[in-house]
Amino acid sequence: MDTQKSEFWQKPIFPGLLFVLLSLGLYWQSVGFGYVLDDTIVLDENKFVAKGFSGIWDILSKESFTGYFGEQKNLVAGARYRPLSIVSFAIEQQILGKNPWFSHLINILLYAICGWLIYRLGRLLNLGKSLGWEKIFPLIFGILFICHPIHTEAVANIKGRDEIMCLLFSLLTAIYTLKFIDYKSQKYSILSSLCFFLALMSKENAITFLLVIPLILVFFRSEKFWPSIRQTWYLWIVAAVFLFIRTRVIGFFFDSGIKITDLMNDPFIGMYPLQKISTILFCIGWYLKLLLFPHPLTHDYYPYHVPKMNPTDAMTLLSLLMILSLVACSYYFRKKEKVGWFSVLYFFITISIVSNLIFPVGTFMNERFLFMPSLSFSFFCAYLAVKGLESNWKASKILVYSILSLVVVSYGIKTILRVPDWKDSLTLNLAGAAVSKNSARINLFTGVSYFHLYEKEMDVSKKKEYLDIANRYIDRSLIIFPAYGQGLNMKAGILAEYHKMSGDLDNFLDGIRKVIVVKPDLSFVNEYLSYISKKDENKHKMYLFLREMGYQVLFKKMKRYDFAYQYINQAHEMRPYNLEVSKEMVEILDAYLSKPGINPQQVDEMRKKAEALRLQNTLMEPKNE
Repeated sequence: MDTQKSEFWQKPIFPGLLFVLLSLGLYWQSVGFGYVLDDTIVLDENKFVAKGFSGIWDILSKESFTGYFGEQKNLVAGARYRPLSIVSFAIEQQILGKNPWFSHLINILLYAICGWLIYRLGRLLNLGKSLGWEKIFPLIFGILFICHPIHTEAVANIKGRDEIMCLLFSLLTAIYTLKFIDYKSQKYSILSSLCFFLALMSKENAITFLLVIPLILVFFRSEKFWPSIRQTWYLWIVAAVFLFIRTRVIGFFFDSGIKITDLMNDPFIGMYPLQKISTILFCIGWYLKLLLFPHPLTHDYYPYHVPKMNPTDAMTLLSLLMILSLVACSYYFRKKEKVGWFSVLYFFITISIVSNLIFPVGTFMNERFLFMPSLSFSFFCAYLAVKGLESNWKASKILVYSILSLVVVSYGIKTILRVPDWKDSLTLNLAGAAVSKNSARINLFTGVSYFHLYEKEMDVSKKKEYLDIANRYIDRSLIIFPAYGQGLNMKAGILAEYHKMSGDLDNFLDGIRKVIVVKPDLSFVNEYLSYISKKDENKHKMYLFLREMGYQVLFKKMKRYDFAYQYINQAHEMRPYNLEVSKEMVEILDAYLSKPGINPQQVDEMRKKAEALRLQNTLMEPKNE
């Protein structure tokens, strides 16, 4: 019986089965979940995915958000071209229809395969000839990675499949490259090239393996750096082909030339260069902390859950000290402990592309961005564990197994407790709002979730409660970021709902005035104002409000002549023969026409209107007898 057990443990099927069972145990809850967050863009409401097989060419030949928006928007720097995971969603829909449970299950199984590939890579590195290095090290390496809670977002959120597939194919690239070096068989270089192309098509982060793989050869095959670059020349060809395809598809290399003006797509807007660098250093320090102590976790690191940092701030200096100490120590002991130096290099190489140092990624940081870099943490911890197990100190084995058990159990429990947050939009937003209290985005999203509850609720008192909660979250969002367009739009919608409930026009106008002052171009506001202006009981108050906003606020105070004209014109339409409003309208038109860059056709129309009003005002002007 014991012999049979021993033989089973040594069979290749054992680690694969272990990683499948472990992944299912940690993430099985997510199989019953729906679509959340960016699932809407890449899957739930993606027109190309809905076509199934017939949408695959559209996915491959267009920017990754086009299937949702209907056109290439270039909302974030560099746009996005990550078609492979979206192709997998289209295949799923063709075969099984729109079934989120199947998509979640696929994520879990792909994650388990990542664990098994980590195990395979660990064995190929040849760190030692003893049983500990050959069998136990790669097993610990894979288990630590699979259990780490920082991966919850990538696995429990269907959209995170791009991260999983990117790492999966990057690991295969490394494995086949090692086999190519060891066996000198061209089939492995071909397989390596194919896997690297698939990794790049999953997510651009894979390009960092152009440096990672030569470093693997340097550290674990005793190659020199430049010769190792030359030996992996075919990967550079693959990268060039991918970049060519990407450029042809999105229309530019990395810069579209369009300036990003939305803080939620470039959180560094308004920062001076040293502030930006300080904030990036702070985020890298935060990443290192999350690897070691993954709590609290959140999906939202938008402004200003991550605060603006200055060079002299204590947390900036602490992060810088941590980074420098890590690099200096690992470099100093590089000959004695090469694994430590490799782990540090791997981390900084793979984190570089999502750190905002090379180009802006659309947010300060994100836990899913640690999916690939976190491999270094699991690798180094597994290395330390096996070193401890082989120590001559009698108590070392007990200590190592105790620490490993504590870490694996703690990480596993944290993962299991974190997974339910991804059940639906409301649970995710509430979990995010509890941690990211200073994020304008999560406060807005939570407010929107409660507004949807308000819309569905039939009980009047419960409806009012949901609307009040939504209003508090939206107000919090606007305190953090007063010019938040989506937040102001939601605030206007909530004010309109309060107005429908109570009929209190004065309160509505007091609230909407603050919205208009910050963002006068919201179409919903203008539509609702036009709607309530048509009611007889509102006409007098609306006339006074539109005239005040048009002339006194938007024209006199804010010099926003275009919107001033829009509001004064509505007031004029309500009382076309009022001499005072006509004079105010002429004054606004004259100021507006003096501005350069107005459409010529619009200029002619406005001039004609101004002349007609002047003539009308002359006729209405009282004569002196």
